Amino acid sequence: MRPIPTPTRTRQRTRMLHRGRFHGSGARRVVLALTAATLAVLMPVAGLAANPQEKKDAVDERVEELTREFQGLDEELARVIAEKEAAEEAMPAAEDALSQAEDELAEAQREDEELAARMTSAQNAQEDLRAEIDAGEQELADSQGAVTRIARQAYQNSGVTSDLALLLQMASSDTGAQGLGRVDSAVRSQQRTITRLSEQRTTNRNNQDRLDAIAVEIEDLKEEAAAAVLTKAAAENDARQRKTDLDSLIDTKDRASQTIEDNRAKTEEELKNQQEEQERLAEEVEKWEREAEERGETLPGNGELRNPAPGYPVTSPFGYRIHPITGSRRLHTGTDFGIPCGDPVRASGDGIVVSSGWAGGYGNRVVISHGKVDGKTIASTYSHNTRNTVRAGDRVSQGDVISRAGTTGSSTGCHLHFEIMQSGAYVNPMPFIQ
Repeated sequence: MRPIPTPTRTRQRTRMLHRGRFHGSGARRVVLALTAATLAVLMPVAGLAANPQEKKDAVDERVEELTREFQGLDEELARVIAEKEAAEEAMPAAEDALSQAEDELAEAQREDEELAARMTSAQNAQEDLRAEIDAGEQELADSQGAVTRIARQAYQNSGVTSDLALLLQMASSDTGAQGLGRVDSAVRSQQRTITRLSEQRTTNRNNQDRLDAIAVEIEDLKEEAAAAVLTKAAAENDARQRKTDLDSLIDTKDRASQTIEDNRAKTEEELKNQQEEQERLAEEVEKWEREAEERGETLPGNGELRNPAPGYPVTSPFGYRIHPITGSRRLHTGTDFGIPCGDPVRASGDGIVVSSGWAGGYGNRVVISHGKVDGKTIASTYSHNTRNTVRAGDRVSQGDVISRAGTTGSSTGCHLHFEIMQSGAYVNPMPFIQ
C-alpha cells in the first residue's frame, strides 16, 4: 500500500484533484482508451512471425533447388525436406519469442497481483477511516451537546450557569478551600469538553481529507487495474500464440523427419542403382572405346567440345552434395541446363554415338565418344530427353541435334543432365565446354 499522505499535503492534493478532476480523469480515460485500442490491434497479430506468403515462397524456392541438385528427388519429398529445414531454421527465433512472451506474461501477472493488493489495502484503509470518522462524528455530537447545554444555561442565567450557582452554594456552605476546589474542578471539566470538541473537529477534518485522498487513489488504481487487465490479456494471448507457433514448427519438423526416415531405405536403394548405372556406363564406354581401338577404327573429333545447350542457364553445377535424406556425401556427376521440354539438344563435339535409349533413372539418354585428348578418352552423355534423334553407331558433328530435352526417368522438371567422362571417370564438364 502507498503511504497515507499527511493531512496538509492531502488537503493540497485533494483541492488540486477536485479542481482538475474532470480534466485529469478525462485525460486518464483517453490514455486508457488508446491503450485498449492499441492492444486490440496488437493482440490478433501477436503470433505472426512472418508473412505466410513469404514463407511459402521460400519453401517453393527451396523445393526447386532441391529437385535441381538431387537427381530423382521426388517433388513431394523435396517439399517435406524444405518444410523441415524451414521449421528448424525458425525454431530458435520461435523459442526466443515464446520465452519473451512468457516473461511479459509473468510481469503482467505480477503487476496485476500488485495492483490487486494495493486496491485491497486502500479499500481496507478506506473502511477503517470511515469507521473512525463515524466514531468521531458521534463523539463530536456528544461534545457539541455538552457545550450547547453550557451555553444555553449561561444565557439563561446571564452568564452564570445553574451548575456554577450550585457550585457557589456548595462553596459557601463548606470550608473555603473545599468549595473553591469544587468550583475549579467544574470549570476545568467544562474547558476540557470545549477543547475536546475543537480537537475532534480537527481530527474529523483530517480524516475526511485522508478519506478523500484514498478515494482518489482507489479511482486511480481502478484505472490502472483496467489497463493492467488489457495488458495481461494481450500477454496471455501472445504467449498462447507463440506456444502454438512453436508447437506447429515442432510438429512440422517431427512429421517431416518421420517421412524422411520412412523414405530413407527407398532413397538409398535408388541412389545405389544410380551409382551402379554410372559405373556400368563408364565400363560400357571404356569397353566400346577399347574395342574400337582394337578394330583400328578412327574416332572422329579432337576432344574439342562446346556447350550442348547454348543460351540456356546452368541450373545445377557439377560437385558434391550432402543428400538431404540419406545424409551421405554424393557426387552430382554432371551439369544441368534449364532447357524447356522439346527444345533441341546438340552434340558437344564430333564423335560416334555409343548408345541411345532408355537408361533407367536417366530416362532417354544419348552417349557419344569423342576420341582421345592427351592420351585420355573423352565421352559425353545427355540424359532425361523427351526423345532421342540418333541411334547407336551414328557419326555426329559438333552442333548436330541429337535429342529433344525432356524430364524422363528420375527427373522433376525439364532439363538436360550433361556429363563428361574422362578415361571412365566423371569430371566437371565446364572446363571442357567454356
